[in-house]
This record gives sequence, C-alpha cells and structure tokens, in this order.
Amino acid sequence: MTDSASPLSGLGAIGIIGVGRMGAGMWRCLRAAGTTARVFDAHAPATDALAADGAPVAPSAHELLAGADVVLVSLPTSPDVQTVIGDALDALRPATVVIDTTSGEPAVSRAIAATVQSASSAYLDAGISGGPPGALAGTLKIMVGGDEAAFSRVQPLLDVLGAQVWHCGGPGTGHAMKTALNLSNQGKMLLEIEALLLCGRAGLDPRQVAEVLELRTWSHFLLGDDGRRPFGFAVDLAVKDWGVATGVATEHKVPMPIAAACAQVMRAARAEAGSDADLIDVVRVMERWAEYDLDAGLGR
Repeated sequence: MTDSASPLSGLGAIGIIGVGRMGAGMWRCLRAAGTTARVFDAHAPATDALAADGAPVAPSAHELLAGADVVLVSLPTSPDVQTVIGDALDALRPATVVIDTTSGEPAVSRAIAATVQSASSAYLDAGISGGPPGALAGTLKIMVGGDEAAFSRVQPLLDVLGAQVWHCGGPGTGHAMKTALNLSNQGKMLLEIEALLLCGRAGLDPRQVAEVLELRTWSHFLLGDDGRRPFGFAVDLAVKDWGVATGVATEHKVPMPIAAACAQVMRAARAEAGSDADLIDVVRVMERWAEYDLDAGLGR
C-alpha cells in the first residue's frame, strides 16, 4: 500500500523477501516514504517485529511474489536467492521487477536473471553498502546490474533507499561492483589494523598513528574514549565476501595474491573468534598475533 503523495506511488505493490537487519531497515525506510511493503521471511521472528509496526506479512514467498509488482530480496547468499526465486517462479506476474540486494555471486546473478526473464519479468542485481543504519536512513550506496529499462522503472525506489545509485551494466555487474567494494574496504581494514599494531610495537601513540594515516574508521570504532564499538557485521559474512571475490577472480583468470592473503587472514580470524563474531573481534585476534594490546597502548 502506497500513499498517493509518495514518490513510489506509480510502482504498484512492493514486497520484501528477507527482513533481517538490512531488509527490516529498508522496510522502515520505505514506510517513512509513504509505502507499506508486504514482507516474508522464513524466520518468523524477523517478521513479527515488523508486523507489530503494521507490516502485512505474506504466508510464503510464493504468495508474496504473486501479489507484487516490485520485489526486494535480502538473503544471505546467491544460492538462497536462486532457490527462493526458482521455487516460486510460477507466481511471478509478467513485468515484475525483482531487485536482489544480496552481496551475491555475479555468475549466479546472471543465471537468476535468465530464469526471471523466462517468466517475462526482470531481475536486477543490486549490491548495497552502508549497513543497517544506511538502510534505515536511506543513505545506502546502490550498485545495480541488469536491464536498463527495468532500472529506470524502479529508480524512484532506489533513490529512496540510497544516497548514491549507479547503473553498472548488464546482469551481474552490480554484484561484481559490490564485490570490488568489499575487496577494497575489507583489505584496507586489515592493512590498517596491521599498521596500528606495527606502530604500537614500535612505541608510537595509536591515536597519533590514526591521525597521520587518516584512519577515521578506527578512530570511531576502536580508538574513541568510550572504547571499542561493534561494526554490526559478522566475520562469517566477511569470509563469504572473500569467497565471492575469489570466485570472480577465478572466473576471469585474474591473479589476486594480496586478496588471497587477506582471505586467509579473515578465515584464520574466524577460526579463533567464531563465526558469530563481529568484525571488531578480528582486531583482538590480530592483537594476539602481534602480542600487542591497543587498549594498553591507549592507556585504558
């Protein structure tokens, strides 16, 4: 249901499959823009919180797809999306647009696009960055691959969810761009931790190191007076992202020795910290490896 004054009033019925932290944030963002999207999640507690706020809940993905003109999908992996869409393909109405916001595998995204196209509908792979706060505030970066006409049709929705929106090319290119962003952000993060630990062992003040190297992320999450803050992003998901990057590199025959080393570090950190650990816990693991405690170096 969409208010007539909403910028989304011309899109028809909107649904969301997968309302974990990202999906729930997007639902609330759309609600603030005047649209109450229908939701489905196989994990019932995820929909309960939204139902309490007025979200109509579909009993199944099949039922949601049957009644939607635009569907946002936010699931953990590309195979999850492929299964959900494949199992409910007969429910898709012609000209439905499926927007897959999973941090997905480009090759699988291309296959899903072909499957959805066979049902006379469109699939857009839409890599998103900004975390749950960005989803809630409508400040995401959104990188989209797929049919340009379908992209233009749903751009009003994407503009509500994102502060920056790009059409990157054909099917799979949105998720390829998100893979590159993950590669850059997480690789830089690991190198910055190493720089902090190296300088700490060399007797330097970690806060001064962060200032000189312009480590704004770590100044916020690690070095602030109120102590360490969680990123809100699980190490297990980071390991998945590195696996996706490795798959893309293999597909295109691009050697990536630095990325391979970073992936190995992240897997080792997960083995020590646990799959449910937050990215901030990777710092603890790397501190143990370096035998240096940043908190002690900060005098706290």
